[in-house]
Amino acid sequence: MDTVTADLPAQDISVHDWQIPQNLVLADPLFNKSQQIDMVLGAKHFHSFFPSTARLRMADNLPILVDSVFGWVVTGSATTTHPAQLQSSNPSIVAVSMLTLEESMERFWKTEELTVNNNYSIEERYCEDCYQSTTTRDESGRYIVRLPRKPDFDAMLGESKNCALRCFSQLERRLDRDETLKKEYHKFIKEYLSLGHMRLVEPDDRNYSHTFYLPHHPVLKEDSTTTKIRVVFNGSARTSTGFSLNEALCVGPVVQDDLLSIVLRFLTYPVAVVGDIEKMYRQTLHHPDDLALLRILFRFSKDVPVQTYELLTVTYGLAPSSFLATRTLQ
Repeated sequence: MDTVTADLPAQDISVHDWQIPQNLVLADPLFNKSQQIDMVLGAKHFHSFFPSTARLRMADNLPILVDSVFGWVVTGSATTTHPAQLQSSNPSIVAVSMLTLEESMERFWKTEELTVNNNYSIEERYCEDCYQSTTTRDESGRYIVRLPRKPDFDAMLGESKNCALRCFSQLERRLDRDETLKKEYHKFIKEYLSLGHMRLVEPDDRNYSHTFYLPHHPVLKEDSTTTKIRVVFNGSARTSTGFSLNEALCVGPVVQDDLLSIVLRFLTYPVAVVGDIEKMYRQTLHHPDDLALLRILFRFSKDVPVQTYELLTVTYGLAPSSFLATRTLQ
């Protein structure tokens, strides 16, 4: 918080006639000056601050001095004007607004509450509502999710096949120059097909009002012990309208724990159990009505025409994929 509480004291207090012993070390030498509060200490520590019972009283109308581990603490009430001056001065009324103090204390107590983070933007709340209202499961229990589309999705998404075809031609020439890369790339695509994560689109199954063709390219990870090559699908490629599929979709909120919470939980117990979900994104299916937006162009040989495939599972490279996969995990 910007401020823990209101400044204390509320205004400066004159102490020129207070008989404070010179040999005392004060915990706060400027206790009479109105200043910000630096921190609030828990009540469970209070008694440890005062190991002795030493007290000094200066006068009946003045605070008392209490010995503490920090030095002598000045505590109690005091007037801001010397009593002798009251007879010769005009009376005045000072109105002190406690609004700042109340707001600060309210924020302070709210930090102590355990609440669910619902500070979503309008778009993030829309994504969450869309997920809850449209997500289903098939007979095997696998989750089926919908792509969260922006309200002007239809106007934003244009033609994309020509761009995807040019990108594939460039990819094909690259693969022809590197036989090892070509072998690994074909292996990756074949695995996609064998696992049922992708399907071939038949010629009579191409009539959709909106389609999107994802350009794709390889990413090499030489230090990986499992997959040396990964195919990345580019949902940020622009269509004929100047917008990409990612720009026409909602990203969704971050629903996983922040890194600090994970590290603190990791340090809580003597033994930590970790696990890995194999192909986590691809464990979740896309709804059939969204598959036309997840098309790629590919062929294993130049002897056959370029074929169209549809990705059936949540895919790397799309704006809402992280939200869809993690929300499904939850």
